[in-house]
Amino acid sequence: MEDSCRILADTAVLAGEIMLKAGAETCRVEDTIRRILHTSGFEHCEAFVVTTGIIVTLEDPSGEMISLSRRVREKSTNLGNIDLVNTISRRFCQEEVSLEETYRQLKELKPVAYPAWLTYLCMVATAACFTWILGGSAAECAVAAINGFYFIGSRILNRVLHLNDFVFNMVASFLMSFTCMAIQALWLPALQTEPAIAGSIMALLPGLAMTNGIRDTLEGDYMSGGARMIEAFVIAASLALGIGAGMECCRRLFSLWEGGIP
Repeated sequence: MEDSCRILADTAVLAGEIMLKAGAETCRVEDTIRRILHTSGFEHCEAFVVTTGIIVTLEDPSGEMISLSRRVREKSTNLGNIDLVNTISRRFCQEEVSLEETYRQLKELKPVAYPAWLTYLCMVATAACFTWILGGSAAECAVAAINGFYFIGSRILNRVLHLNDFVFNMVASFLMSFTCMAIQALWLPALQTEPAIAGSIMALLPGLAMTNGIRDTLEGDYMSGGARMIEAFVIAASLALGIGAGMECCRRLFSLWEGGIP
């Protein structure tokens, strides 16, 4: 009995960890963990999930208690992984697969991933398309596409340097805004920098964090909802600082040249 309880608790924590790393809201993670734990039939099954960790408690009829905690540091956006874990957990709760098989499937779960070239191509296309939606012409879309390559380079470099999100977003937005201002000063005086910069940073905006924060708050989880909101604010602040620093640096640099930016 103790071994099966331990495997059940490990399975629940593993499922929650995968979902939390993939960007799932905490209310969804708690619901999945509780569904798995309640298959034991025990009266005391609890799960506490925040954006950075999971705590699970399971008490068997003999009074023995199993408590597990897991620190979650990695975060990404992978809705495919969330869907896979959701499917596996629902099949287990409907008794279509055994506990051991469920744990094995979660352990051997391969992340849903697209080819790197397709991801990079979508980054460039996203920047150009959003610039067009925001009122940019072909010139602004082309500049935004160039900025998309900065985003790609920053992501590749970040895999080596392991910078935090604040520094990563600030550096990327700095390069994007500086490039737009420099191209306007040197080659295209009629370039509209506002839509070009706004379209370039669309892939960096904290849409998922804001959405999850609202959903967690509406579910009554104010701690996780507030944490998500703060995360969204920090990302937005880093982008604003990077854009402002890039524009000001470019202005000061070209103000030293005759005919530069006034």
